[in-house]
Amino acid sequence: MLFSATDEDVIFAECRSLKVDLSAAMQIVADRLEFTHQKKHYFVCDLSKVQSVTAEAKKYLQHPDGGLKNILGAALIASNPVAALIANVFVKTPKDFQARFFSNRKDAFDWIHARKQKSLT
Repeated sequence: MLFSATDEDVIFAECRSLKVDLSAAMQIVADRLEFTHQKKHYFVCDLSKVQSVTAEAKKYLQHPDGGLKNILGAALIASNPVAALIANVFVKTPKDFQARFFSNRKDAFDWIHARKQKSLT
């Protein structure tokens, strides 16, 4: 996973793994939390290269103390059917923040910045 910050609290990640198992999921989350210094943040993630996620990885990524930790809002990008299915599972997971699925980066960033602005008012 490659991380970059577009704003102080907006993180962009591009998943490079084709297959995500529990070990990879745990490493991705640990890397994200380290990159953000454990601070709350908005998250934009491009899942387009992901081809599969194991059941164990999915469960971990859907857990409040796992994959959902410190996220204020999430925009997921998926440009293929498999990645779109994975993104939709995450979007439909019960959580304390809003998440949406997009097919392109521009729409994802527009939406996440609108969520951020809305939370400031």
